[in-house]
Amino acid sequence: MKGFQLKLVLAISIVFVLTINGCQVGGSGAFVQGDTPEENNSGSTKKATTGDWLVLNLLSEPENLNPYISTSASATNIYSGYIYESFIQTERKPPWGEEPLLAEEMPEASEDHLQYNWKLKRNIHWQDGKPLTMLDAVFSLKAIMNPYVDDLPSKPYYAELDSLNMVDEFTLEMYCSKAYFRHIEFLGGFSVIPKHVFDVEGLMDDMTYFQVVRGSAYEKIADLLESETELSWDDLYPAVTLFSLENSLSSLTDDEIDWDEMTSEFSDWESLTATERLPLVMEYLKNHPNGAPAVRSATYNYTTTEQAVSVTELGAEIKRTAKGGDFPLLKELGEYCRDVHSRIQRFGEEFNLHPQNRAPTIGSGPFQFDHWDTGKEIVLTRYAEYWQGEGHAYLDKIIWRVLTDQTASLIALKNGEIDFMENLQTIQYLTMTNREKFLKSFIKSTYLVPSYSYLGWRNGHPIFQDKNVRMAMTHMVRRKDIAEKLFFGFAEIVTGNFYRYGADYDSTIVPWKYDPEKAIELLTNAGWKDVDDDGILEKDTLEFKFELLIPSGSPAAEQLASILREDLFMIGIEMEIRRLEWSVFIGNYIRNHNFDACYLGWVFGMKGDPKQVWHSESATGRGSNHVEFINAEADSLIDAARVEFDQEKRVKMYKRFQQILHDEQPYTFLFSSMRKPAYDRRFKNVRWYPFRPGYLLNEWFVPKDEQKFN
Repeated sequence: MKGFQLKLVLAISIVFVLTINGCQVGGSGAFVQGDTPEENNSGSTKKATTGDWLVLNLLSEPENLNPYISTSASATNIYSGYIYESFIQTERKPPWGEEPLLAEEMPEASEDHLQYNWKLKRNIHWQDGKPLTMLDAVFSLKAIMNPYVDDLPSKPYYAELDSLNMVDEFTLEMYCSKAYFRHIEFLGGFSVIPKHVFDVEGLMDDMTYFQVVRGSAYEKIADLLESETELSWDDLYPAVTLFSLENSLSSLTDDEIDWDEMTSEFSDWESLTATERLPLVMEYLKNHPNGAPAVRSATYNYTTTEQAVSVTELGAEIKRTAKGGDFPLLKELGEYCRDVHSRIQRFGEEFNLHPQNRAPTIGSGPFQFDHWDTGKEIVLTRYAEYWQGEGHAYLDKIIWRVLTDQTASLIALKNGEIDFMENLQTIQYLTMTNREKFLKSFIKSTYLVPSYSYLGWRNGHPIFQDKNVRMAMTHMVRRKDIAEKLFFGFAEIVTGNFYRYGADYDSTIVPWKYDPEKAIELLTNAGWKDVDDDGILEKDTLEFKFELLIPSGSPAAEQLASILREDLFMIGIEMEIRRLEWSVFIGNYIRNHNFDACYLGWVFGMKGDPKQVWHSESATGRGSNHVEFINAEADSLIDAARVEFDQEKRVKMYKRFQQILHDEQPYTFLFSSMRKPAYDRRFKNVRWYPFRPGYLLNEWFVPKDEQKFN
């Protein structure tokens, strides 16, 4: 789920200490003159009023503004809460829990954490005047879980949402197959999107959520039934499983398992029924060193096939009338499955390319999409007929101006072309804005949101398969020097995937030090040597040369990569730096796992769940486990923690998980960095929050006599 965060009280005290003073900041000891946001807010006795525009810089232009198929923080910052809304939102004050937004109240939950009953407020309407109902919510969940919607990052969070029952247009019952300690957050935190806009033809209308989730199973059934294979009703589920397995086996394993070679080991294979064949194949795969992925796939295919058929009227009729080895209504079942699958696939493919993804003109939020001029700006305007009425947004316009260079952004800020920079560079914060003229017009501050940067080593790459190599790479990164000298103490080294000041983070883990000698020792032990004296390490026929992808326009990435390249060259490693525009970087390379190594970061919530990023299920396709980290114990810990409601026990699991990451080094974890914003002092009611992006622009206003734009 994007844009929704949970509470963490400890983080609040840290943010407060860093922002209340406004003078002594960071670890640099730099003395920065100027008013704090609190002082600037209190200096105005005028009431909040509408009017004026806010213009802020956009360093990375998003690929789209669809909540389900966009993973970039820049997109989330634009659509979340401003255009689209959720059942619940984060409270605006400690203890930062959840509170209703579209929902009337927090859900009624069963004792076993498997059923959640939601009621929707009755006065909500979309920006075209049509009512927002549970039909839109059910449709939104269908879209998230449609197997052809390009939303792999979100799907794991809804994997246990088994079925929906819409009691009426304002009441929805959600049933889960497993308990999950973050169910309420995700079941209430998804962005509700307009059904009448995204599914004009009603392709999903007569399909249940249960059916849509199992959409790919209908294709497998149809393919089998159209293959003219002789089949009995009793053999349908094992036959579909074997049919699918034969077609896809080689793509599911690291080393190919030959189907013909496998089946030749079974006597009388041709005379066996599918029901007799399947146990033999499963046993073979379980004993094969590379068979585990195929076993998981076969188990999933069998289960979903059975479920997909069981919910159909045809399936019930066939089960009632089938006798012996016959298969009544075989043709009709095949045609039905083909039709269902075709509509599910068509919807998913059209959804991924829907015009509303680039121009979300109809939302439910306090702001309405105005236009997106690619490479220039994205503009939202205040929606005067917002369903909650007045007092929920004040600015007439919010304009994200595309300025991918930090230097150009600061020049634009000083020239009055933009009003707000979310994050100044350290040198900009400490020196280039530390002048009386600047501080008379602008407010500077600092705040933290849960985030970290990292160097990702794609574990499936021939060079980085060995954890000793990944460990050696970490020993070659000057993290302490970079934090102190490049970031002047505004960055803290992290060793794991959780919020640095959260309960889940293991602060006892000591970061690996910069140690070239240790790196060389690890590489030597892993078989890397400069055999031909050309200055580059080799192993067998492979030279230690790789490419590091970084997003263009990121000074931090540029500086860190340049330092790393020089250090690696000194020990016989050649690293090329490749700079890519953000949407290409993410869409074409990172999400396709098409890279050697990358520099990137995550912005996340105060309460963690590693499944999206670290589980092996997310290591294939376009999942968020971009570095293809696969570890059985890590998977087991992730799965167990998801159903553990005792925080103390869950934290213990997460600390063991972090120890695995520390030993395996799939990432070189870098820094949790402090945000250093600057904004025009005419804006009042500015507050920083410990959930992303750290501010709420719908709260900001400008007194009438200070307004710049009318």
